Amino acid sequence: MRSLSLCRSIFSLSLAGFLLSTAGFAAGSAGEDFGKDVQLAPFVVKGQRLSISIHARTKGDRKYAEAFAEDAVGIAYETMGKSTGAGLVIVGREGEPHPVVVIRKFLTMSAAGQLDPAVAAKTRELVELMDRWKATLNIDQDAEEDEKDFNITFDMIMPALPLPLEGLASKLYQLSWAEGFAEAKVDQKLRALTLAELESDALAKYDWVFYLPPRNAYVGVQNAVMQEVMQKEKMGLFKRAAIKSALVVFKPAVKKAVEGFRKGMLFLTVLRARSGWSRDDIKFLTGAYMEVLMPDFKFNGGTERARALAAIEQQKVKNAEYAKDPYVSPARLATFDPATYAPFEGDYGKLPVDKKGKLVKDGKPPRALVRQDDAWQWRYRRGKPTVLHPAGERLFVSADGKLSVQFKVDEQGAITGAEERRERHRQTYYKPGFEPKPTAAAAQAPAK
Repeated sequence: MRSLSLCRSIFSLSLAGFLLSTAGFAAGSAGEDFGKDVQLAPFVVKGQRLSISIHARTKGDRKYAEAFAEDAVGIAYETMGKSTGAGLVIVGREGEPHPVVVIRKFLTMSAAGQLDPAVAAKTRELVELMDRWKATLNIDQDAEEDEKDFNITFDMIMPALPLPLEGLASKLYQLSWAEGFAEAKVDQKLRALTLAELESDALAKYDWVFYLPPRNAYVGVQNAVMQEVMQKEKMGLFKRAAIKSALVVFKPAVKKAVEGFRKGMLFLTVLRARSGWSRDDIKFLTGAYMEVLMPDFKFNGGTERARALAAIEQQKVKNAEYAKDPYVSPARLATFDPATYAPFEGDYGKLPVDKKGKLVKDGKPPRALVRQDDAWQWRYRRGKPTVLHPAGERLFVSADGKLSVQFKVDEQGAITGAEERRERHRQTYYKPGFEPKPTAAAAQAPAK
């Protein structure tokens, strides 16, 4: 998803420094009453009275969180057309650890046999939760990544990552809070923790709970990440100076992107808790929303809110269309004749050209099917190839079943292209000379 990839790129420039300052536990005020800092923030959307509970410990944090949450929750309400429920936004304070820190401590102690067996049995729930978070962000995944690229990891993003606090994650955060975030006390509490204590939940009255890191968590960290990028790229002195200057110029864009990402995660949290839609539908609605919030350095007509709602409505239509013909993974053939599939080998899609329209020297096609022993490689212009196996007369499937490639033929039996499919993706790469001719309507439409 382009918007999430863009957000991850922005975060790769903004979070590593913060990671160094919040990697472990910090001392807090043990025994504070969590509820005393919770206040209701009412607002109105299209005549409907809504409200959000805000947990903040300074007036500045509260004012920021109220405006921030009202924007995202208001969009969520209009998207769903129904109540967003009772929600709580918790604003983190600088120096306090991210909720993921105590989750990882729990997992580490469980693996070391330091927890009550009944408590340790809950480990799988937390592992699955962490995996869902990573999958939502599409990070730490083996995708079509170039190994030479600067890859963004969960650890880079984690310290300034806004997250829904659900299930055991919420309960462990509450435990950490009650101990003032003091590492030794949290460690002792976990060792003595009973299943009944773990399953008690002071925040159960809320339909959803959202953790919002400190507002300026990303400030001052661009140089730390850029240092790593520049070392990897072996940049010279002048190029380094130019990049650092560019970061100063684009500082407002970085801030806008981070805020957009935060709002998108809150939007996603509310929809997951209240909409009843599938996780995939929600993920793509969130992507449509965040796409509008990202800086694009263009003049856009209308308000950002109106453009966001329009993009969400368009995605609703796409979700409905996908539901009519969802991706179904085909089964691999147990036996097959490799010679049957030899005609499909070769290049697919347009070769790259330069500004003058001439073919780029050594330019690679977007896709290519190459035989390798009893399997085939589906190669990309960039990144690692996917191994494919026969799944039908003109059909291949990847080993994990997440990608299929169907080859198309015309009435004369000539191979015209290859349709690549996976969840929420369907694209045809044509053989040269078989590209479809533009329709009259398309020919008259202005170029984008």
